[in-house]
Amino acid sequence: MRIGDLPLRTAVLNIYFPSLLMTMGQGLIIPALPSIGASFGVSGALAAQIITVQLIGRAGSLIPVGIMVDRWGSRPPMIIGASLATASGLAAALAPNFAVIIASQLTWGIGMSMWMFGREIAAFYMVRPDQRGRQMIALMGIGSTGNSIGPFLGGWLTDHAGISSMFFVYAATSALVLLISLRHQDTHSQQTRSRGGALRVGNVRDIHPFFRVTYVVLFLSTFGQMARSQVTNSMFPLYAQEQLGYSATTTGALFGIVGIVTFAMIVPTGLISDKMGRKWSSGGAAVFSTIGFVALPFFSQVYALGGSLLIIGIANGLAMGAMTIYTYDIVPIHARGSLQSMRRSIGEAGAMLAPVIAGALAVAYSPGAAFWAFAPLHGLSAILLIFVARESLRSKRKAGAPSEEEIAAGAPGRGPAEPVRD
Repeated sequence: MRIGDLPLRTAVLNIYFPSLLMTMGQGLIIPALPSIGASFGVSGALAAQIITVQLIGRAGSLIPVGIMVDRWGSRPPMIIGASLATASGLAAALAPNFAVIIASQLTWGIGMSMWMFGREIAAFYMVRPDQRGRQMIALMGIGSTGNSIGPFLGGWLTDHAGISSMFFVYAATSALVLLISLRHQDTHSQQTRSRGGALRVGNVRDIHPFFRVTYVVLFLSTFGQMARSQVTNSMFPLYAQEQLGYSATTTGALFGIVGIVTFAMIVPTGLISDKMGRKWSSGGAAVFSTIGFVALPFFSQVYALGGSLLIIGIANGLAMGAMTIYTYDIVPIHARGSLQSMRRSIGEAGAMLAPVIAGALAVAYSPGAAFWAFAPLHGLSAILLIFVARESLRSKRKAGAPSEEEIAAGAPGRGPAEPVRD
């Protein structure tokens, strides 16, 4: 069996398995945030800003990585990113103070962003256009599952072996990803890469006019999607442990519900995206995010909290890969990396504010209040995706939509001089 140009075994080893490892390593730290704060003598709300500095690293590196991918392909960012992630895990494990933890997590954010973006481009070119929704969602679903499973292991390690052991495991997963990435070879043709200067950055005007407003809507929707993840990751441990008194192990187990539901949603979400349309998956994610964020602070019992996280897990499942594949559908081929990274960098720059605002609300009111504060954002995102954005799935586009060739070439006069091939 093959996935695009690669045998299934090769695709699993080089793309899917390391994606699970890398995101699992990222998730390890989530239930450890209160313990990290206690170990270094800082508040839980300040410790939660570890998530913020990870976002700063991710956002700051995205546009350079997008240019790198357009110019040189997916392998260089995968190798550099995994190397930085490994080094940051070791630095955190040996950190003498909280400042080193913060610096290491900034580096982790850069490395994680580089590796994940390179991996995404590599996976994109493995599959036929009519299967890209399912395959990209499967890839994102595996990543989201790893990010949700990680807290279960991270909570256990924090309670039974300490935070240093957790960070050593964190480094080991990245080191294994690095070894795998060194064996990776790009599968897409040099003809699909940018012909512009080394520093060429895609522009919104490169996009066909039919989809420009949709691309802008995806900025806000990406912000909402990332806010959901970051508020949940940073505030739920504080809500469960500091406000309700549960252990890190219980918190990690509750996060496991999100992972299970996310994994279960891989096949349904892929079919929804490829058969019903991109708006159904992306808009549905925003709707379930709104419901989950409104409901969660009303509950204190484990089973009720699990039910709220189940709803958030459905949102995660519907959202996995939704904005990514939506964007790939509408941006020109010569600027896929830079335009994709532009959307993400603006989304992540905005999402950096989410843990900060949530932390301030946790100090002033309670961690639970942060969920209510962000619920309207998801509601607005749902309205824009459902009623303003244009459907990009080929079989569901309305009359007047551009052809695949017109989308790939971009706006008239904005694309490369020579023909492009997908």
